[in-house]
Amino acid sequence: MAKILIVEDDKKIAAALAIRLKAEEFQVEIAVDAIMGIACARRFKPDLIILDISMPAGDGFTVAERLRSLTQTMLTPFIFLTASKQPGLRERAMESGAADFFEKPYEPNELMAAIKNALAETPA
Repeated sequence: MAKILIVEDDKKIAAALAIRLKAEEFQVEIAVDAIMGIACARRFKPDLIILDISMPAGDGFTVAERLRSLTQTMLTPFIFLTASKQPGLRERAMESGAADFFEKPYEPNELMAAIKNALAETPA
């Protein structure tokens, strides 16, 4: 069973996503800010991280950069979610090594397909 970490400060979005992922047989943990996300990733060692860009205690790009520097998570794929409509975010996300990028509100089936694709492409 693949492990997915959701780093998302909107509790409703995080809970809805967790319910959907658990229904697909994923093991899920939720972190509500950047600091908790990094700590949780180190402890949980997820197979994939879903990462909000704008959140308390640091942005998603900073979290992704930090996770890339840690032995436990350097190869872990991540998918960005954001409510921001700031120009250039998709390009910046993909340049940072993201497996995918979604603007909120996102299409749940498209996100699920991206999650499964990213997990399938992860080296064993």
